[in-house]
Amino acid sequence: MQKEKLTAGSSITESYRFLANHMDHFFRLIYGPLIIWVMVKLSEQILAREYNIQINGTTFLHLFTATFAIIWYRQFLLGADKARYRLLFNRGLIGSRFTVKRFFRAVFRIMAITVALLVPTLIISIGMMIYYQSQGLLFSESIIQEMAMKSTIIVMLIFSPILVRLSLFTAGLALGRSSLGFRQIWKHTGGYTVTLWWVTLRGFLPLSIYSLVLTWFLHGVAEKFSVHYIISTLLIETLAGFLTFYMLAIVVAANAEAFRVLIGTREGDGPHREDAGPPRVERRKRKRRNNSREKARTA
Repeated sequence: MQKEKLTAGSSITESYRFLANHMDHFFRLIYGPLIIWVMVKLSEQILAREYNIQINGTTFLHLFTATFAIIWYRQFLLGADKARYRLLFNRGLIGSRFTVKRFFRAVFRIMAITVALLVPTLIISIGMMIYYQSQGLLFSESIIQEMAMKSTIIVMLIFSPILVRLSLFTAGLALGRSSLGFRQIWKHTGGYTVTLWWVTLRGFLPLSIYSLVLTWFLHGVAEKFSVHYIISTLLIETLAGFLTFYMLAIVVAANAEAFRVLIGTREGDGPHREDAGPPRVERRKRKRRNNSREKARTA
């Protein structure tokens, strides 16, 4: 049997199709995280404007977006029965038992990735500082933040071919495959670096641009008409949070489709096609036919 071929177009198409057929599950899964997103952003504005207290809840929100990503992986690869936050928190990934060895191995992997990205970022940042200092530029907090942002973007672009291949490890993590390591992921994704990079870019870029333009426009409208900051924050952050989770669902499902094709599911993993049912239009037609038959019987 010939192995299924992965293309960026097929992966993205399957991702959008899956989301369209599972919008009810999507809203169910973003309901809580979206409320938390808005409340955190609103708290930032209230504390800054009313009490002059500056806080940044972005790191806190990353925890919820990462949790949603794992849940959406499970929705795609395992089905709706396994895509529940309560199940994830109570039983862990596929009910896997906690062991000290597994814990330290996970910590080591996280530290290894962090160091691998942090060291080049620091080197580039130090190089920028030396260059700016030679030009007689005075450092400020905003300039340092700008340098850190530029360094991070440069490092992410340089390492993106590696990161897009290792990103499939997240799908294995969501499935609870503790035996699936980076070496196996690297082997299975050989020859697909450009495809996986293009899948990620096509998933993130269009919706990111749309979200930035729309939120920028709404900020301008709110300022022009002097809308109260609480109302404008509720409106803009609800929209921004929704688009973030929507974009994440597209990228995660596309990545999960790549995982299914390149690495494959195993016994006990329920491919999403089994519980997806027919497309929405076909389901409506079938429902109409069943209603017509029922009326004919009772007539």
